[in-house]
Amino acid sequence: MSLDGEWARADVFRVLRDICSNEDLDWPYLAQRYNFDLASLEDPQGVVPITAWHGVFEYIAEKLGNDAVMFDLFNNVDIGCFSIFDYLFACAPTLRDACQAWVKFISIRTNAYRMTFEEDETGGYVQWPILEGRGEWRQNMFARMGWATQQLEHALDMKTPPIMIELATSEPKNRSAFQKKYQGRIRFNSPHNRIALPKALLSRPLRRNDAHLYDIILKSALGELDRFGELEAPLSRIANEVASNLADGSCTLPHVAAKLGMSQRAVQRLLEKEGTSFRKLSEEIRRSAAERYLRSTDLPMKEIAYLLGFSELSTFSRAVKAWFGVSPRKVREAPEKPLSISGDPASDERVKQFSRPALKNKGASASQPRLREAITAD
Repeated sequence: MSLDGEWARADVFRVLRDICSNEDLDWPYLAQRYNFDLASLEDPQGVVPITAWHGVFEYIAEKLGNDAVMFDLFNNVDIGCFSIFDYLFACAPTLRDACQAWVKFISIRTNAYRMTFEEDETGGYVQWPILEGRGEWRQNMFARMGWATQQLEHALDMKTPPIMIELATSEPKNRSAFQKKYQGRIRFNSPHNRIALPKALLSRPLRRNDAHLYDIILKSALGELDRFGELEAPLSRIANEVASNLADGSCTLPHVAAKLGMSQRAVQRLLEKEGTSFRKLSEEIRRSAAERYLRSTDLPMKEIAYLLGFSELSTFSRAVKAWFGVSPRKVREAPEKPLSISGDPASDERVKQFSRPALKNKGASASQPRLREAITAD
């Protein structure tokens, strides 16, 4: 299998196609529009570009006329739809082990990002990074959150586990059964995409755990890791590290290189090979993040400026005007269509290349504090 660029497993499209089988969706058209191989949906090892992975979800939600529908669709899928990754969670010894398995094996699902699991005195946090510059991910994240909570519900044998859900996007206009079920436990316009788990649940044995079965599952997962785990896109780790360090003012080459365990020169060489530089990549990511915050959240301007690493609102406003030709307020009020990126054609093309990486498939053509609400287990 030969892969270039950022990808995600195609089986999520097969699941989406099957659960929307009664809808008038033209999948050959979607494959052409979002540049993925339709045959990859039937291939157990099939992959699609990460931008297609995002774009198709946005398209279908719009086609269905319901911007909250993905919560419900993926909160009701069968365990096992995503094969070994589902069973790594469902059959783990404890909830902590299940979350750690997600982190360890996420690279069999995508090379575009890595999940994290952290604990503090109140509990644990499963977090998905915010992907900047890869297209709108809102509906895809709603689907992932619906799926992840369904995994929790099943593994813990709880209809509504006592969790807290945070989403780094605005609340949908429509209302889903999922939102009603978790009413009071979903926070939109958050700095994170994550689930907070109460400490009392982390050591809880999961109902489907079987030591012998789990050993078989782990061996199978390690086999997939051999096939997929080393296929990381060159820019992914650097871009994601830049994005995660915007708010704290440490988005510098020395800091990012140290976080990646690389020398500054190694980072520079890698970026030069990809036709860019650290300064250009950082600017592209900050610009993409600015558009996402302004158009996909209801956060105040001062908070957005802070999250992007600007110390002054006036500096942020000038940067937005330079990027998009209009004020932050005008960007927020603009119709839902891509904005002009800049007046520099070369810069525009670089952003397009970063946002739509090539993919070849075998046989295929802060101002919010850390969440610390006391959550008690049932």
